[in-house]
Amino acid sequence: MRITLKQLLVFEAVARSGQVAKAAARVNLSAPATSMALAELEKQLDTRLFERMGNKLQLNSQGILLLPLATDVLHRVEQIEQVFSRQSADLIGQLAISASSTIGNYLLAKAAVAFCQQHTQTHVDVAITNTQEVIQSVAQFRSEIGFIEGYCTDNRLNIELWHRDRLLVFCHPAHPLAGCHVKPHELKGQTWVLREEGSGTREYFVNAANELDMQPEVKFCFATPDAIKQAVKQGAGLGVLSELALDKELNRKELALVHIEGLMLERQFYRITHKSRQVTSLGQAFVDFCNNFLQVKLPI
Repeated sequence: MRITLKQLLVFEAVARSGQVAKAAARVNLSAPATSMALAELEKQLDTRLFERMGNKLQLNSQGILLLPLATDVLHRVEQIEQVFSRQSADLIGQLAISASSTIGNYLLAKAAVAFCQQHTQTHVDVAITNTQEVIQSVAQFRSEIGFIEGYCTDNRLNIELWHRDRLLVFCHPAHPLAGCHVKPHELKGQTWVLREEGSGTREYFVNAANELDMQPEVKFCFATPDAIKQAVKQGAGLGVLSELALDKELNRKELALVHIEGLMLERQFYRITHKSRQVTSLGQAFVDFCNNFLQVKLPI
């Protein structure tokens, strides 16, 4: 059996992207060459590694078994190249990270652009989704690093405190509660516009609200902050988002805050990595860059 690094590289790229065409672009090969390399690997291992689900390729049990082993081999090769490269001080390569919506849209998108402008031979791929999907992406080795705003109990992952944030309750400026300080029981019967199930923002708010017996009645759910803000502007109810997402609208007085007695919405952001996967030098450089560029509020 002679498994090649090219085959493992193609396998990992397909596992991360779920499509041969996307994997081909990632490893700088043609789609036919990528398909051939994957087919050769499956032939040598005498097993299928993926199952086709619609237009996506999804790892089967054998593929899940191989992925951490392949990733480890590729990382070790990368370390060898970095040690013996004459330009080892220069950062080169692709970094796949994933982030939940608030972190991705308001922090990491601009950090990734600035990082790649400084390190011109790198590319940072930021997948923005919700907390639960970020956890799955890191757990399944599709992302090297994840940034989440919800809780993570997956024992396959390392979880580190990374940043602090605050959620705000807001409404239309003409809403009766606009700018008011109210007690939790005064919100009974109010309708709410929240993020979808699996969102860290939603999970954190609902847990805090239920501790005060608010029992928020969720009328609308949307996957993006912009959709939530638009719904609230149309009078759909009260909304909850990070202060990072509301700064512009509050300054323009397009939205107004509602202050709820006893509702503590200070929260932590977390950085997650897989316990079986060592962070690459590129990954660590990006984390260090973010801490400085974003002036990360590390936990006290």
